[in-house]
Amino acid sequence: MGDKTGEGRSYSNLGNTYQGLRQFKTAIEYHQRHLDIVKKVRDKAGEGTSNGNLGKAYQGLGQFKTAIEYHQRHLEIAKEVGDKVEEGISYGGLGNAYQGLLKFKTAIEYHQRPLEIAKEKGDKVEAGKSYDSLGNAFQGVGQLKTAIEYHQRHLEISKEVGDKAGEGTSYGNLGNAYQGLGQFITAMECHKRHLKIFKEVGDKTGEACALCFLGIIFECQGSL
Repeated sequence: MGDKTGEGRSYSNLGNTYQGLRQFKTAIEYHQRHLDIVKKVRDKAGEGTSNGNLGKAYQGLGQFKTAIEYHQRHLEIAKEVGDKVEEGISYGGLGNAYQGLLKFKTAIEYHQRPLEIAKEKGDKVEAGKSYDSLGNAFQGVGQLKTAIEYHQRHLEISKEVGDKAGEGTSYGNLGNAYQGLGQFITAMECHKRHLKIFKEVGDKTGEACALCFLGIIFECQGSL
């Protein structure tokens, strides 16, 4: 009875669940309720997490400038309470939001920070995510060879930690980068692996993307 902290946690969990279903407007409503509660009970760490979740939800709606405001607040709180893990997550969120605005150079600066933190902490999973994000950002500025290095590192870590979905994503990103270099045979090999993995894990969206990319390569080769 009267457990405001538990109530707030429930709102947060509901927000994350709706976010996973890509129902971002509903997710925002729940994350906002969580934020209101953690402010009332003066839970700074919870306030930071809530701001981060709101940033991700607004990002899902394509409202990148609003997302940046929430990620910035998350970062300020993470520094205030001395939480390096949350600090890394907020830098990653800012990098993704700036990437959404096609500000790739700024995104690269932000994505470098969580990579450094993950390395300090020895967190392979978070390091892998940062390599993935950096690869995409370098791809955005047309530095495809550098992008390939980062995507390759993400692939190695995904295999090491047994993250099949991450492995599939890496192959997809590598395929796109090789395609950009005009190396269509290598790109096709990557996308075939990408397709195989997403079929295995039952990810229909990933499977569709792989088929789309393969179609584009055949088109580039004149195999209509």
